Amino acid sequence: MNSKERMQIAMKHEEPDRVPYMATFVPEMELLLRHRYREELSEIGGHTEMKYQGMNELDILFGHDMLLLTYGMSTGYYRDTDAETYRDEWGITWRKIPYETINGTGIYTEIVEFPLADNSRIDSYIPPDPGKEDMSYAEGVIERFGREKYICGIIDCSIFEALKYLRGIEQSLIDLLQEKDIAHYVMDMSVEYHLKLGYELIDRGVDILWLADDIGGEHAMLMSPDTFREMVKPKMGYMVGELKRYDPNIKVAFHSDGYIEPVIDDIIEVGIDLLNPIQPESMDPAALKRRYGKRIGLWGTVSVQETFPFKGPDDVAAEVRERIETCASGGGFLIAPTHNIQLDVPLENVDAFYRAVKEYGAYPIGE
Repeated sequence: MNSKERMQIAMKHEEPDRVPYMATFVPEMELLLRHRYREELSEIGGHTEMKYQGMNELDILFGHDMLLLTYGMSTGYYRDTDAETYRDEWGITWRKIPYETINGTGIYTEIVEFPLADNSRIDSYIPPDPGKEDMSYAEGVIERFGREKYICGIIDCSIFEALKYLRGIEQSLIDLLQEKDIAHYVMDMSVEYHLKLGYELIDRGVDILWLADDIGGEHAMLMSPDTFREMVKPKMGYMVGELKRYDPNIKVAFHSDGYIEPVIDDIIEVGIDLLNPIQPESMDPAALKRRYGKRIGLWGTVSVQETFPFKGPDDVAAEVRERIETCASGGGFLIAPTHNIQLDVPLENVDAFYRAVKEYGAYPIGE
């Protein structure tokens, strides 16, 4: 059974030969791992471009079942530039923020200028042209790996996240309550852009599309469930409906960090097939599996906030085993870290994750 077949079975809420797995890394950790495994990588050949949340040789070396291809607004987050600040095609200005870790200096990026922070800019604002997105990267990956790997096209941040990126977090929350016309206008603009990218990726052969909007804080939602249902849910439903109308076989994933349990039924209702990342600091993965596991797949569950950076290899392995034992029954489960593995993670913990998913992940679980 290859990775594509394994994921297809899991997405049907059936049990394949083993639990599918994957992971992603911040660019600095990716470079560190490329250096550590340079001899093994040289045997794979076919060097790929380093791209934020884009498929590369580490995916093949580590045996990831799903490959990611990132398009859309979130690609502004990491850019290969020596400049301390830079502006992306949406007019968003980013600044690099260094931080120190056990593995050296890393870089986060923060938005320091929101192009639509001032209401007077909205009417004259022209978003980028989705027809100018370079699809050659997706085409190359799908041509090379599409028969054996499950391919995920990321088209984020498509709804509320776009409002945050363009207007600012504080103003975006005000908009949802007091400037609803502006909120609808900005979010609809982003929805149409990312829908067109979704169609392009479907035409090229992706298996699943990933929408993302961080609507959850650590222990509470960033907006009330009622506000979500009024302002965001209809747009999510529209996107999912249009994508599945375009290709009835396409699957759709949704990402939100944090606590979003009050609206999971709504997310299922609009047709989302796979929920990411199931952050254990915010929601109990086992409880979600019991309640929703027959209606939506779970992707993630292994903590990059606590376990990966601050505990040891045995703790990583124990968490992987627990998640598999409590979330994998009946399929519908893709185990992964809950976000990119950061530069503050000991390399032995990365190794422990891969050993554990292979040791404990065979179906039937626990035998």
